[in-house]
This record gives sequence, structure tokens and C-alpha cells, in this order.
Amino acid sequence: LGGLYDATTNPAGAVGSGIALALRAGAGLRDMAFVQFHPTALDTGTAGQVPLVSEAVRGAGARLVDETGAAFTDPLAPRDVVARAVYGHRQTGHRTLLDATGIADFGGRFPGVSAICAAHGIDPRIEPIPVRPAAHYHMGGIAVDADGRSTVPGLWACGEVACTGLHGANRLASNSLLEAASTARRVAHTIASVGPGGASSVRAEPAEPMAFCPTRRDEVRRILSVRCGVLRDGDGLAAAVAQLRSDAARNDDSLVALAIAVSAYARCESRGAHTRLDFPDREAVPVRRLWTAASLTEAARERMRADTTRERMRADTTRERMRADITIERMSHQDEFHV
Repeated sequence: LGGLYDATTNPAGAVGSGIALALRAGAGLRDMAFVQFHPTALDTGTAGQVPLVSEAVRGAGARLVDETGAAFTDPLAPRDVVARAVYGHRQTGHRTLLDATGIADFGGRFPGVSAICAAHGIDPRIEPIPVRPAAHYHMGGIAVDADGRSTVPGLWACGEVACTGLHGANRLASNSLLEAASTARRVAHTIASVGPGGASSVRAEPAEPMAFCPTRRDEVRRILSVRCGVLRDGDGLAAAVAQLRSDAARNDDSLVALAIAVSAYARCESRGAHTRLDFPDREAVPVRRLWTAASLTEAARERMRADTTRERMRADTTRERMRADITIERMSHQDEFHV
């Protein structure tokens, strides 16, 4: 679903459509807050799909530096740590660069990265590579068991659209290939053993066509990138929920984005790829909620009710302060009159 973010290593059309289909069919979702950002995508200066600069380059000795040439983080730290460091450094106005000039025979060792850089006018042998974090992999998705069964009879899922729990909150590099290869085989064998007659007794009902609006997709990308990106906080997530809930019933982009925002808001901790600035610690016993279309809608409504209540309390407090100020002013005028 990286296509729902401003910058992603995924194809632009990867927008969580399978998740939306399953959710509208009644399936439950899990761990939607866990969106992994790769720390070193090529900074092309444009939005959309951006090329990946492999971690192997850092493993070979490349350093993460700013425009002054100063290193600002450990290049071999876990993805979430490096992504936060790169994002944070950029937020303070610095450029973020991957200096691979010390790697001998760069083109021979990394022909793919070398070709990508050359296509953008960069020669890694003599100059650092501009990099930025980009949405890369989603650990959450359709909640399934070890055989790929969702909560809807007859609906199966595997691969990145599914949430098996195998990746936890922060997938390790290349483990998705292992998961896809192993679970796909297992799911196929299980479906075959069930047989066509027992696969499902559920009949699909005609669905209303979903609205697609290119300008709305751009808005969703902006909302998720700003509110549900590398660093998050309660106010930003609440704002995202408010901005996404209005058309989630008829727009798949908004629905999937709302699931991410609601899940992230409900997870009051920092864990793996999910970092809450207002909740920097991990919960001792994490809660893994199962989200359905109904529970997402209700959670969004609760968020709106809470915001409305808070605004009313603020208004009441403001009125009380104004009354107090008027009373004090009247008393001071009376004192002046008596004097």
C-alpha cells in the first residue's frame, strides 16, 4: 500500500486495494499501523515511486552523512532506527546523503544501484547519493491464520496483503520472500484439501462501484505522509481520522488510509515501525486488535465525539474566563468610583 504515501519504493498502483476489498466483504484486519519505511530510497526530488538504494551498500561501508560530510547515525542500525534518524535530520533542514565513495569497484559490486544513480545523473564513485525514507512494506493487513484463512469463510489471503504476524512490527530484509514462498504453498494445499464444494457457502452480493478521484488520492497521500509517516503523535493521527472518515464508505483509498490512522491512534505505544512521539515506550503486553469496517467506523466516530467534547470544554472554559475578566473589570470600575 505504499502508493498511498508521497514517496514509496512500491509501484504507484499499490494502494491496498486487496485490503479494501476484504474489509468491505467483512474480513478483519490486524496491525495496520505497522508501515515500514526504508531509510535509503533515492531522493529524486519528486513524489511517487522512488528507486531503492539497497542496505547492502551500507553493509559494504557506505556512511550516512549530511551536506557538511558529517555522519549523523549508525548506518547499520535497524531500519526503523535509521529511518527515524534520516527523517529527523531532514526535518531540521539538512540534506541526507549516502557516501559510498570509499567502496572500491562500486559499479561492479552494485550494478543495479549504479545504473539507477546514472539515470539520475549521479556518480556514486565520486559523489554521495541523496537519500530519503520511503514507504516500503506493510506488516499489517488481512488477519489470517497459518493456512491463510481470513475471518470470512472462503476468503483466503497470502503475501503482503495478509497479516500472518510473522514479521512482527518490523520486517527483516528479504523475509517477505520467505513468507510468500512458504505461505503460498501452504494456502494452496489447504484450499485444495477443502475442495470446491466446501470452500464457501457465502454468496457474493453486487457491490456499489467505488469512487475514484485522482485529486483525492493526492490528498490521502499528503495526509498519510504528514500524519501517519515515520513519526506520529496523537493530535496528528486524530486529524488524519477526521480528514479521512468522510468518504471512507465510498472511496477505497480513504478506507485503507483510515484503517492505518485509526489503528495507529489506538496503539498508544512505540513499537518497531510505529513510533508515537507522545508514547515513546513499548507496552509490556501489546494489544493486537482485530479491526472490521464496523469497528473502524465506530472508532472514528468516537474520535469525533471526543474532539467535539474537547472543543465544547474549551469553549466553556473560554466563556468562563471571559465572564471572570468582565467581573474583575466591573469590580475595578466600582472601586475607582468609590475612591
